[in-house]
Amino acid sequence: MTNIDERRPIPPQRRPTPSLFWPVVLIVGGILILLGNLGYLPEPSWNLLWRLWPVLLIAMGIDVLVGRRSTAGAILSGILIFILIGGAVLLVFFARQIPMIAEMARAPDLKWEHVEYTLDNLEQADVSIDWSSVPGSLSALDDSTNLIEGDIDYYGTLIFDVDMTNDSAQVRLDTLQDTPVFEVEGWATDREGYWDVALNPSVVFNLTLDAGSGKYTFDLSEFDLEALDLDGGSGEISLRLPEADSFEGYIEGGSGDITVMLPENVGLRVELDSGSGAFRTGERFVLVDGEPNDDSVWETENFGSADYKITLEIDQGSGDITIR
Repeated sequence: MTNIDERRPIPPQRRPTPSLFWPVVLIVGGILILLGNLGYLPEPSWNLLWRLWPVLLIAMGIDVLVGRRSTAGAILSGILIFILIGGAVLLVFFARQIPMIAEMARAPDLKWEHVEYTLDNLEQADVSIDWSSVPGSLSALDDSTNLIEGDIDYYGTLIFDVDMTNDSAQVRLDTLQDTPVFEVEGWATDREGYWDVALNPSVVFNLTLDAGSGKYTFDLSEFDLEALDLDGGSGEISLRLPEADSFEGYIEGGSGDITVMLPENVGLRVELDSGSGAFRTGERFVLVDGEPNDDSVWETENFGSADYKITLEIDQGSGDITIR
């Protein structure tokens, strides 16, 4: 028998077809920034360009479907992408001559409204407040016949709904944005806005607070709470707990720091689902279960004997949480 060493030739490796997507985007982006720095772009240009960001997704799709197949496809996709992005740029330059486009380019208006609702004979209220990206504060009303009062700066449409059932009320305070996805509010305005909300402390509340990217001060020291649900965002939160109340609450942390202030006479139990942020407690706390830098349970030394006891379940995010 004759052994024949048969070796198949190794086919040459196919080099990937170069993409023209990022070169076109970088060139056009650099031209726009240069024109903006030189003062040649119309005033509302950047607001309109931000609204046209889906053009980049379309261009990326063209590059994936056409440009990655062959050199000819890369050239064709580069031409199509250049035409697409160039058309968006031309739209920006002639926006003032097209009424519908000019309206899109207009910066969102920051509006103001005062809201209030009478107390009547209410004894209990479920209050849900979505703070959006506007900073604000929540506090107790002083000598008022209203259940809720607020001075609200907002973009889009303000939602203020109150539903009555016997001696109970369901209150919702929120905003409905009429700006496109990923719109950054207030880019072209001088005012950031503020929410100043106050509730009547004579009512028992079930509070749901959804924070955003602003800075918030929630002073609940005079409140009688049935429950508290706080959803933290990317903004900084200062939360002062009630001075004479027992309840169970839940805090979902975000990327912003949260500082919880506890009255001296109140006992607190914290059930912590640890996150990537730091968790700090004062000298009043002892570790009941778990590890200091992991999932754990903490209690104040007076938790067993305190007249008022609060239990907080905390699902920590990437922000720091401090309890004082």
